[in-house]
Amino acid sequence: MFKFTINNTLKFYVFQNLRNNFIPIPKRIGTSKFLFRSLFIGYIQHNNNIQNVKQNNFYLRKKHLLLRHNHDMPRVHRHCWKCESEIDYLSIHCDRKDCGVIQNVFPNDVTYFEILGVGKKINEKLQPTYDIDSGQLRKNFLLLQQRVHPDSYSTKEDRQEYNYASQQSSLINKAYQVLRDPLSRAKYMLQLNNVSISESESLQDQELLMEVLDVREQLEGATNENNVKAIKNESEGRINNISAKLSQAFNSNDFDKAKDLTVKLQYWYNIRNASSDWQPGKRVEIFH
Repeated sequence: MFKFTINNTLKFYVFQNLRNNFIPIPKRIGTSKFLFRSLFIGYIQHNNNIQNVKQNNFYLRKKHLLLRHNHDMPRVHRHCWKCESEIDYLSIHCDRKDCGVIQNVFPNDVTYFEILGVGKKINEKLQPTYDIDSGQLRKNFLLLQQRVHPDSYSTKEDRQEYNYASQQSSLINKAYQVLRDPLSRAKYMLQLNNVSISESESLQDQELLMEVLDVREQLEGATNENNVKAIKNESEGRINNISAKLSQAFNSNDFDKAKDLTVKLQYWYNIRNASSDWQPGKRVEIFH
């Protein structure tokens, strides 16, 4: 257990830590409870060897302070680049009817889930979730693309509108490609929580590696498409099974487990792709 001496210098240090991490600070801290929490966060941020700490819904992983999504800073309105009026943070066009110009791409803190209008709604905000309605996702994607398609802005006098439309269209398409696929969606959700997957980490599961090598031998030794189809069906079953487990891991905020499952999912994706590309006598490559 750590101990602090409370003085003005220490309070200033804590306040600076909070401000630097965009955590709102009350005008006065009159309660020891809040002060203790402030000191605790300041202490944790000052140490780099902490792996995982949970305290009042704050998550810390290694050197990163991860704020739970429902503790994000309240968003302010944006301003239209042309008429300078206030517009909703997620507006694609200016909210003023006498203006209505297309806006620049969303700020970096807007997730793909918010852009495409899918996710779990908490406190009037769409939060990332692994389980999404693929039909609704595609419907929203097509509607958005209709609104921002660059061809609709090619004859505008102000070239800026065409440029913004191109950027919006590109971002919306990228968001859709990421969210529509279970593997890329899992990687994106891990990224949102500062969890990355490196090649060295993915090669630690020896049991999985042996299984992958065995499947590769089966593919290389396959003599007809029926043999390959059986392997492809097996990979599809594994993908569905892992995806179900990923849903549970993300719902419980178990990002370590979600990371391990994503690595396995990636390998089975590659096995499925290798099955689709199979040709008699062709060397089978299963890339990570």
